[in-house]
Amino acid sequence: LKLCGSWPARPTHGSNRVLLQTRMATQKGSTGVWVWCPANEPQASTFQHPAHIPNNDAQAKARFVDDIRGPRLARISEAILLETNGNKALIAERGVTREVPRHMVLKWYEGLLLLEELESSRGQPGRIAADWFNDELKQVLQQERNKHKNGQLSSALYVERCLVNTAVTGAQVFDSQDQEWAYRRETTNTDDTLAQADGVDEGDYYRIREVIGYLPPWKAVVHSKCGFYQDFYQVRWEHPFSEVDYSKVENGCARAAGATWEPDECLPAHMDATRITVKRSWARSQREREQRVAEEKQRALLSNASGKRRAEEAEGDSKKPRVETHEIKEVKEQKIKEEKGDEKRPVPKARVRRDGAPLERDMVHLNRGHDLVVDNVEKFTGIRSGWPKHPNDYPKGYACASPPGFCWEGCDCMDDQRPQRSWETSKMWLEEPHRSASAKEAIDQLSNQTRFLRRRGQVTNMCYFETTTTRLGNTRNAEAALELGTFVQRAVASVIKAIPIRSLVSSREAVRVPGHMFLSDDLDYAALAFEASLPGGDPLPQWLRLDPQTGEISATEMQLSEELVIQIEIRHAEGVVMSARCGITNDWHMGLTTPWALATQNIMHRFNDAKACNLDHGVRTVLLEHFAEVYDFSQYAARDRTLGQWLDVMGCVLRMLRSTSVANLASRVG
Repeated sequence: LKLCGSWPARPTHGSNRVLLQTRMATQKGSTGVWVWCPANEPQASTFQHPAHIPNNDAQAKARFVDDIRGPRLARISEAILLETNGNKALIAERGVTREVPRHMVLKWYEGLLLLEELESSRGQPGRIAADWFNDELKQVLQQERNKHKNGQLSSALYVERCLVNTAVTGAQVFDSQDQEWAYRRETTNTDDTLAQADGVDEGDYYRIREVIGYLPPWKAVVHSKCGFYQDFYQVRWEHPFSEVDYSKVENGCARAAGATWEPDECLPAHMDATRITVKRSWARSQREREQRVAEEKQRALLSNASGKRRAEEAEGDSKKPRVETHEIKEVKEQKIKEEKGDEKRPVPKARVRRDGAPLERDMVHLNRGHDLVVDNVEKFTGIRSGWPKHPNDYPKGYACASPPGFCWEGCDCMDDQRPQRSWETSKMWLEEPHRSASAKEAIDQLSNQTRFLRRRGQVTNMCYFETTTTRLGNTRNAEAALELGTFVQRAVASVIKAIPIRSLVSSREAVRVPGHMFLSDDLDYAALAFEASLPGGDPLPQWLRLDPQTGEISATEMQLSEELVIQIEIRHAEGVVMSARCGITNDWHMGLTTPWALATQNIMHRFNDAKACNLDHGVRTVLLEHFAEVYDFSQYAARDRTLGQWLDVMGCVLRMLRSTSVANLASRVG
C-alpha cells in the first residue's frame, strides 16, 4: 500500500533529527478533570503543553538532548471543572480557583489511563519515568479501578468512543478544509482516495509506504521513542528509506526496518481514513489483551477461593467425628426431607383484609393485594409537641438560643403540619429600624436609576439588579489606573527582593509584607495568615521572625554571613493562594539612595506624565495626598522615609488604583 507523501519529516540519523523536528513544528458544568502542570517548579516559567513539538534549537536541545519531555516535562493534577468559556476553563484545584487554557484540561478517564500507564511501565526499559507519580495518585487510581468491572480500566473502549474520530495532535494544525485546530481535531475526512495515490519526493517531503502501528497519547508520552502527548503512528517509509535501520534514531523502531514513530501533526489531513483504520485495529487488539488479563484475574480469584474452601473443609473435617453413627444419619435424612417438603408447601394467601374488607390491589402486580392499616396521627402527639420548653427539659450545661428564648405553654412553632405565621418569618430582636429604613431608601434610589439598570425579582422575591446595557463607556481612567497599579506592584516586588537587614532590626517603623502586592486583582483581600520558611522548607533562623497575623518581619541580628532568601506563603480561607520570595541583604543605603527612594522617583515620573498616566482629575487629586507622604512635589524629590513607611503608603495607593480601575470610581472635588 502506497500513501500520498505530504510528509514534513524525513527520517535521518543522529543530530540531524533535531533540526528535522524543528522544521516539522514550523509547518504546523462541575466535572472531575485533570490539569497539565509543570513537572518541576523551575520549569514553570517556560512550561508548554506536553504535545508541543519544539520549534527552535534551544527547545529541541532540551527535549531530545537533555531528554526533558513527557512525564519529565509535565504532570497532571486533580481538579474540578467549574465552567468553560471559549478557549478558557475555570477550575478548582486544591481549594483554589483559577483560569487555565482549555487545552490544558484533560478528561478524568483519560488521565486515569495515563496514571495506569505510568504504573505499569515503571522500571521498564524504553519508558520515561515520572517522579511525581506518588502514593496519593496511586490511591486515586486504585479507587477508580474498583468502580469498574474486574477492577480494570479499558483503554480500548476509550479509544473506540472518544479517539477514533478525534485526533490528539499538536498546537497548530490544518485539516483538508484549511480549518485551524489546536491539540484536538475532528477526523471527519474518510475519503482515502488521495491517501492511496502515489506520492512524490519533493523538497522536504518524502513518501511513505504504510502505517503499521499506533500508540494512544497516554502511552506515547511515556514511550522513550515518542515523548509527546499526541497520537503516534509507526510509519514505514518508501524506498530507499525503507531499507534503513532507524533503531538508533531517537524516534526509530528497533523491530521494523525503515520505520519511525511520528506524531499526529506530521500526518497529512487527507490520511484521516488511515488514522481511523489504524486506531480501530489497535482497539481490537487491545480489547483482546484486556480480555486475557481479565480472564487471568478471574482464574486466579477462583483458584484462591477454591484453595481457601478446601483448606476450610479440611480444617472442619479434622474437628468432626470420622465415622457417623446410624442415629446421626437418620437425623440428617429427616432434616433434608423436611426442608424439601417446606419448599414445595405453598404460602397461604388471604382473600380479604383483617376487618373483612377487600384487599387493596397492588398497582403493579394485579394478582396481589395489601392489608395496610394507617395509624391515626393524633396518637403521636409527642412528636408534634414534645420538644423542650423549659430550662429543666435541657441536659445540664445546655440551653436554647436566646433570643428568641424558650417556648411557652401551647407553643406549636415546631409543628411542621401547619403554615408559618407572620411573627415566625421575622427576627425582631435583630431589626434596627433606622438601618432598615436606610437600606430600603438606598435600594429604592438605586432602583430609580433606570437609565443603566433595572430591578428584578419583585414577583419571585429573588431580588437582584441587572444592567440594561453591555456598553462599557469611557474606560480611559480605569485603564490608566490599572497600568499605574501594575507599575507600583512591580516596583514593590523589586524592593522586597533586597531588604536591608538593618531595616528589620530598627524599631522606628514595622516592616510588614504587603500581601496584596503579590496577589492578582481577584484575590486582593486581607490575608488570614502568613507562613515563612527557607526555600528548601526548613524553618527560619531563630534571629528572624514573621508575625503570622500581621506579616511583620523583624530581626535581632545586624549582620548576615550571606544573603538570605525566604519563602512566604499567603493564606486565605481556601488555603494557600500565593507564594512569594523575599531577600534579606547586608546592603545599607542612606537618604535618597535607598532602593525604595529610587523606586519612588520612577513611580512619580510616570505619575507626573499626564499622557502616559491619563487619570481623572478627582482620582489624581486623591493620589497626590498619599504620594505626598513619600514624595516632595515642590522639590521633585523623594522624601527620606523608612522601608516600613514606604510599604504602607504604596499598599494604600495600590488598593486605591485597583478600586478605581475595577469599579470606575472617582472622588468629587470641591
